Amino acid sequence: MRNTMTGEVDRVPSLLTDFLQSDDEISVSLASADCVFVTVPDIPKVRSAVVHRLLSELGERPVSVVMIRGGQGGALWLAECLADPRAASWEVLLVEDSLYGCRVKGSDVEYKRKDEIGAAHYGRDPRIPLEAMAHALGDPAWLRRFTLRAPSELIFDPLGYYIHTAVALDASNVVRTARGERYLHYSGGIDPTLGEQLNAMDVERVALASAYGVKSETFPQILKRQYGHEPRSTFYDTMAATHDLYRSLSPMDMDSLRLSRTLREDIPSLFTMLELARVQDVPMPVTRAFADALPYLLDRVGLAIADIDLYPRLAPGMDGASVKRLLDDRAKHPAEGTDDGA
Repeated sequence: MRNTMTGEVDRVPSLLTDFLQSDDEISVSLASADCVFVTVPDIPKVRSAVVHRLLSELGERPVSVVMIRGGQGGALWLAECLADPRAASWEVLLVEDSLYGCRVKGSDVEYKRKDEIGAAHYGRDPRIPLEAMAHALGDPAWLRRFTLRAPSELIFDPLGYYIHTAVALDASNVVRTARGERYLHYSGGIDPTLGEQLNAMDVERVALASAYGVKSETFPQILKRQYGHEPRSTFYDTMAATHDLYRSLSPMDMDSLRLSRTLREDIPSLFTMLELARVQDVPMPVTRAFADALPYLLDRVGLAIADIDLYPRLAPGMDGASVKRLLDDRAKHPAEGTDDGA
């Protein structure tokens, strides 16, 4: 393992027996677990299968559940799932983003620990899942890296729905992928024109958060907080300067693009954000124009909107205040609102 920020190299021995191989082994492990990490992408069908399995396997046991990317596109759906009586004894930590930026190349891992990560909590005491997570990671120093926030505050910081999807589906980048060219997603996949579009979508995201009474950050500000990356004069210049920070490569070919998290995880998040804008009556013209163009953009890579799993739309009659209650009230009163099995 090589830390791309410090150059530090470490090695961790691993055997095949360290990994669970069957459903029976998974069930046995869950039966005795006191801390469970959910690290799968926020893809609706994948996350639904995992969460419903946990509800079935963990029963009503007191257990810490650490949801990596817990505040992304599925946050509203997850809040409803966690109202299930079987989850009433869980201590749930919703983590803003991955703890590391990792890229696996065969047996080598390039990584960078983030300096500060937002987390929200459902349960009685946030110290329980935080300490369980630090113990599982074998490093109490992790506790200093987390800033506790309300669940509604986390939902506005994820920005893969434009910084990933719009880059991957940009016309020039689709041509590059079709011919098998790989590029660094953030520093090599954004030109000045696309940078202006992404900046406008970034500004709309921050304005949407403000309409919900949440203070959010622009992407350059997030980069400063998580990695100490100083913002430049424009969004494009800020991204171009991430060459040594972000090593994320574009998909290797069109088949990989069609199956990528870039589309399968981030398009559902796009529609979650537009749902939040709809119920609060917040205009997001650049983001909406991008969503309206998706049928055409996806068709160019051999997909349709119907090929992408989406989270359910919000129930009729919900407004911004009811969205905030859905996200935040269980954090304050974990025992309430669980009798209806929502």
